Amino acid sequence: MLRHRSRIRTIAQPFRSCLLIGLLTGLAAAIGGPARAACGPGQPGYRDASGACVGWTHLEGRCGVPPETRCTPDEPDPAAARIVATPRGDPSLPACRGCGCKGGPGYRGPDGRCVGWKDLSRSCGTPLPGRCIAEGPAAGADAVADQQDTIRARSRRKSP
Repeated sequence: MLRHRSRIRTIAQPFRSCLLIGLLTGLAAAIGGPARAACGPGQPGYRDASGACVGWTHLEGRCGVPPETRCTPDEPDPAAARIVATPRGDPSLPACRGCGCKGGPGYRGPDGRCVGWKDLSRSCGTPLPGRCIAEGPAAGADAVADQQDTIRARSRRKSP
């Protein structure tokens, strides 16, 4: 038992000294010791709420426009002050409505949901529209449905 305790003491000793050094460093920084390192060259020079440096790719999302909205400057790059908000779509365009407006085949299935390319012939049948309602059919939807129907027919023949 005595050997076991002495081994714990020898293992714990370096940990204690590291802990003490960490506490003293934190205390010195809190009192007014050396400031944390700047974000570095090539960075916009802003820190988020957690104190982490923000890169150029995440500057608008994490800090806002202007960057001082949600971040604190840390030797800011003058170019960061000139950023403008990224447009979030063209407001003059009508809203995307109906099946097919986001790149799908453009058919609403019998269950009321938009049908994806993968399930086009299974849900609608061939020839299109079959059991589906055409809302904004894509140009190649007929060919894809025919191809899926052919592939499904071939796979049925192979299985006993």
